[in-house]
Amino acid sequence: MSKHTINPVKLTYSYPVKKRTYKGTERELRQRQFDEFNNQSRKKSLVIGGEVLEKTIHSYRMWFSFLKLGLELESQGAELVMKNSTRLEDGTKTNQIIHKIRINKKKYEGWDLDQVLTLKFNDWWKTHRYLFVDEVTKVLKPNDEISSNPDHLTIQIDTRRRFTDIVNDLRNMNKEQGLFKRVSRNKFSINGRVRYLTLLNRYNCLVLKLEDELSNKEILTHENQYIRPTDERTKDGYSTQKENENTLNTYGEVNYGRTIFDLISGSKKSFGAKQILLSVCDGYFMKHPTKDYLGTI
Repeated sequence: MSKHTINPVKLTYSYPVKKRTYKGTERELRQRQFDEFNNQSRKKSLVIGGEVLEKTIHSYRMWFSFLKLGLELESQGAELVMKNSTRLEDGTKTNQIIHKIRINKKKYEGWDLDQVLTLKFNDWWKTHRYLFVDEVTKVLKPNDEISSNPDHLTIQIDTRRRFTDIVNDLRNMNKEQGLFKRVSRNKFSINGRVRYLTLLNRYNCLVLKLEDELSNKEILTHENQYIRPTDERTKDGYSTQKENENTLNTYGEVNYGRTIFDLISGSKKSFGAKQILLSVCDGYFMKHPTKDYLGTI
């Protein structure tokens, strides 16, 4: 039985994502790895049919995956162990910190949560992407109605003027009136920088520990590469930790559990998989604005 929930759980819809085998030249594969390590995809907005995603598609895929896991755990009445009780030097014991998995369904109006639980992301996304997109700038046609949407702005431009002058006009208008002040989406916005591989590692690690079929070493060294390198420091895999005083456990063995703990439990500054899951249950991705889930309830 997993030590991360009070009672055993059985996952049916949530599963770890193994690494795909990419075809291509050695140069192309090196470039792909470089882009992944440096999070290059984050710097490009994704335009689909005149609509723009605030973050990359992988960001919403991970939100969906964590929410699916939360729904599945909620259906089983799961209670997530955030901190175990420990004995202090004076002999007293700290309290175990537990959070019952509950989805704030009001936060997810429009998501069709029953579909989130049973559908794959690509199928669900086809009918729900409208929840997350902004519109690209466009020229209105003579018969188009002026939008009353407060997120839209209508400006009349004399096309006989030089383009540089028009740009200067827009800059001056923005400086004087704040017309283009960036406002984050009110609903379903993603807070913070998203590193897909880092999130995927955390998610995979949590799912595998809940399934409780692999040891820490097996999780980190599995042929399916459930836990992947995210930068140059880990490009040879987390399993290559050096045998020194910082990585060995009390038995003189490489402390694989330390890496697993960091991925799952995190801290007040860096959210681990459990904190991300609870934040998603409360309707936020990736971090809750006020909770770290590590204090007393």
